[in-house]
Amino acid sequence: MKRIGHEGFVNGLALAMILVSLIAVGAIAFGAWAYTNEVKYKNNADGLIATAVQNEKNKESAIKTQQFKIASQNPYNTYYGPQIYGSVDISYPKTWSGYVDSSGNGGAEVEAYFQPGIVPAIENSANLFALRMEINSSSYSTNLSTYTSLQTSGSLTITPYKLPKMPSVVGVMVQGTLSNGKQGVLVMFPIRTSTLEIWTDSTQYVTLLKNNILPTVSFSP
Repeated sequence: MKRIGHEGFVNGLALAMILVSLIAVGAIAFGAWAYTNEVKYKNNADGLIATAVQNEKNKESAIKTQQFKIASQNPYNTYYGPQIYGSVDISYPKTWSGYVDSSGNGGAEVEAYFQPGIVPAIENSANLFALRMEINSSSYSTNLSTYTSLQTSGSLTITPYKLPKMPSVVGVMVQGTLSNGKQGVLVMFPIRTSTLEIWTDSTQYVTLLKNNILPTVSFSP
């Protein structure tokens, strides 16, 4: 029988200790590698999340900036009339001021005045207004008869007219000397049991009224 000497036992023990040490070092190295990768992954994940959040914020900011830019480039403000009187919407240049009386104390349900800069005194009948809008309780036929009676004098013309946004509602366009004696253009429409009139009594704003303002008008008949 071959006997293992003390020296062989020591060598075996040393080898075992070396193997254990190598395994321990490997485990430590693997642990360090795993931890490092975990930290990197976490950092990368946090970075990706932060980047995604920032990208969404940038997109939202860009959308809002674009919306503001579009709104600021729109040269018109819009007046929204009372629902009870047909919800009339009419746009006018941003550089104009407006005054609206819907108390009924002025003789009509709604009386609106729009003018570049500051609206002059509405009590002064000599003032010319760039844009007027009125809803009065008189019937459409009654209001129209006022102008048909003036048409015989040749001072004005009356033609059928439809608003671009309201093609199903037929009204009239009056051009020439209006009932207040001023030169301008007026359109008139039946609106429920009342009459809607929109006009300018200044020839300076006739083209603007026809080409830019009337195409914006809408209401509930």
